[in-house]
Amino acid sequence: MPGTFLASGHGVDARIGITIAQGYKLSAGTVLGKITASGKYGPYSASATDGRQTAVGILMEDVDATNGDVGTNMLVHGIFIRSAITGLDATAESQLKGCIFL
Repeated sequence: MPGTFLASGHGVDARIGITIAQGYKLSAGTVLGKITASGKYGPYSASATDGRQTAVGILMEDVDATNGDVGTNMLVHGIFIRSAITGLDATAESQLKGCIFL
């Protein structure tokens, strides 16, 4: 269920409108990276070389962009339930400076 990964938000600046790049089907709570060439977003991956190797936020809702880009929101500040976050590793956690993981 969307939102079950969030323990507490930090004001209106916590939510940012973004575009998920075509080809991804992602669950709420997925760690995101920004694709350098397009400025769109996809799942964070430490081994990526397209910009997604840097964690920038957490997806707010389930998104199915398999057939085209999809507009949605990500969170950049808040207190999150670690076990409910998809793709979180030690590197991503250190890069998400506005996020606290319980």
